[in-house]
Amino acid sequence: MNPSPDRFPAALRLWIVALGTLAVLAACTEDPLSLGPGEVPGAGTQTRDVTVSVAELGTWRDTTVTGFALPSNAPFVSVSNGPLVASRAFARFNVPDTIRTLGDTLPVATFEEVELLVRIDTVSSEFGGFPLTLRLLALEQRFDPDSATWQRAATGVPWEEPGGDLGVEIASGVLEAVSDTLLMSVAVAEDSLMKAWQDEDGGNGFALVVEGPETSLRVSRIVLRYDPTLVGRQFPVPQAQQWDERTFVLDPPLPPTGSELRIGGLPASRIYFEFALPESLGGTSLEGVTISQAEVILYPLAAPEVHAAERAIEARRVSLLGDPFERGAKTPIGSSDLQGTRLHPDLLGSGEPVRMNLTFLVARAVAGSERRIRIGFRGDPDAQVLGYWEFGSVESPPEFQPRLRLVFSSAPKFGVP
Repeated sequence: MNPSPDRFPAALRLWIVALGTLAVLAACTEDPLSLGPGEVPGAGTQTRDVTVSVAELGTWRDTTVTGFALPSNAPFVSVSNGPLVASRAFARFNVPDTIRTLGDTLPVATFEEVELLVRIDTVSSEFGGFPLTLRLLALEQRFDPDSATWQRAATGVPWEEPGGDLGVEIASGVLEAVSDTLLMSVAVAEDSLMKAWQDEDGGNGFALVVEGPETSLRVSRIVLRYDPTLVGRQFPVPQAQQWDERTFVLDPPLPPTGSELRIGGLPASRIYFEFALPESLGGTSLEGVTISQAEVILYPLAAPEVHAAERAIEARRVSLLGDPFERGAKTPIGSSDLQGTRLHPDLLGSGEPVRMNLTFLVARAVAGSERRIRIGFRGDPDAQVLGYWEFGSVESPPEFQPRLRLVFSSAPKFGVP
């Protein structure tokens, strides 16, 4: 017969429960499978922050590749008359033989009311004083937009006079104050000029120069406006067209790239790197480590004497799909960072390092079998700024050499029971 519950007082029941609890605790402290405080999983994990010069990496290579964008495909031309840097713009207008109307396409009989409208980027221009005169001068020799320089009209074809063989004045205009537009009146026979451009596909082209106080203009476009009368028609059909071929030349030109790493400028320059992760870094094996942060640190050199970047350069890291050190076609690029890096001239001039995040690439390389990393650093997009900046390379003095920084945790060690 089972005892009635009231035969065990409440106090007795509490005492029995307490004894059971003590027995369980005693059993736990004597468990042979338990771990001591120094044997907890992950107790041997150590996080390290290591920065080394890339000269210590046996497989590091760096280079600058120039020519991805030329003055001929920049969204502006530079026109200046400064004592340190002078620049002139060259362009052509290919006037059409026929004009399409709502009813038909007809040849041009005569050209009337010709004028040129110059668009100026006032934010990026520097006005030293007024009045300023802009002149359009005919070129005596045909220029090639992709290879013209201050000294030559085309590859292997020098100018008779440096800066372009300038002929008769085609048009001119006076700028009395800061303005984003300037209307230039034509100084020659309008119909003859237009038919010459029509017959010769723009002919030799023309040069745009500025005269007056020291000035640096960034011209975004020149628009040719005219009123052609078509064959068989009585009234003109107003037309407007932008320049077809254009470029600008500089005196002095941008210097050729050397061992320094350059970004920006026109022709546009990009920085390329290639390296393989070592087996160990800072005396610690990289086998099985977890990468928390990885970056390449670039150290800016002093500002160039001329053509130093005056506007911020928006730069972006890109992965490379080919070897940037092989001669031939331009190296194809792969994915790029969604967020770019802003290179501000004031910070670069003060020596502020530039950090390029490589965490994902390095973490993937550590986890995989392929430890080679190829990356590029480019202006985004190319040809947006005329100036450039340079950084130290692996060939530079030690204080300017790029550095590789890794923050990583070693693989956890588990105690043996």
